[in-house]
Amino acid sequence: MHSSAWSPRIAAVRRQAPIPAPEGAFDADAVWTLFEGKIERMHHVWRITRSTLPGYMDGLSSAVAQADWTAAARHAHSLAGSASNFGAHALVATARRIEDHAGEGHVPPDEVQAARTQFDALCTAMSAWLDQVSR
Repeated sequence: MHSSAWSPRIAAVRRQAPIPAPEGAFDADAVWTLFEGKIERMHHVWRITRSTLPGYMDGLSSAVAQADWTAAARHAHSLAGSASNFGAHALVATARRIEDHAGEGHVPPDEVQAARTQFDALCTAMSAWLDQVSR
């Protein structure tokens, strides 16, 4: 006897982004996979993230300038968490180093500058990439 049991068809989510990230500023494949290729969801979460990231970056810079290591660690931690959602591995690594340094009571100024440069690169690249994948 032939079984006519229903079996769900599971569509495989493409794990590779249709285009790479500009200048390697983030891991496009990781973003594509995390958001299951849902471009509107990517846009929505990026808009939220893009509105909060500057506060983390500015707060970090200010906290380091004032030698407020508790605040610096908190801002670095938040920056790393938000950046990780978008595969910004370099920024995440820098923010984690800053968080560790803040816990030790000193953050090298070049680390903050590196984070700022990586932050700016992420913002520019992610916005351009989302525009391209949306076409």
